[in-house]
Amino acid sequence: MTGGPALSAADVAEIHDTLAQFAHVFDNDEVEDLHRVFTDNAVIENTIGAGYTIEGIASARQFTGRRSPDTPDHQTLDTVLLVDAGGTVRARSRYIATLIDGEVHGGDYYDILEHTPRGWRIRYRVSVPRHPILDAIELPAEFAEAWRPTADNLVRFTPN
Repeated sequence: MTGGPALSAADVAEIHDTLAQFAHVFDNDEVEDLHRVFTDNAVIENTIGAGYTIEGIASARQFTGRRSPDTPDHQTLDTVLLVDAGGTVRARSRYIATLIDGEVHGGDYYDILEHTPRGWRIRYRVSVPRHPILDAIELPAEFAEAWRPTADNLVRFTPN
């Protein structure tokens, strides 16, 4: 089989755990625990409306600490892990965001993960809404290509 370097089952489980922890840490205002999810130099982008970019864990803590009490509740699901020939680990996940009035929004998280001394962390994330259709910054058509599952980039497991 072709493709990038293989990941162990333990790596895959830890990556999924890191992605799942985002909703718990962010939605529960656990500002000091964002290091469990993101690298110190993480870049987090959101494309809704005019969009915004958060650079670094300190800025992510400030952003999270200022968020409105009616910020949506997030769920991360349907994650596909990809590894390219250079070893870059990407995750493409769907999200569901439940608003305080019960309305539901959904979209995609496009993540790049990095193995740090503390474990797997998100180094880059962009959040892209899908439904309902919202005003949002449109990413270049080729952007999602790096996150498209192919026979060459789907995660392979190391032999035990």
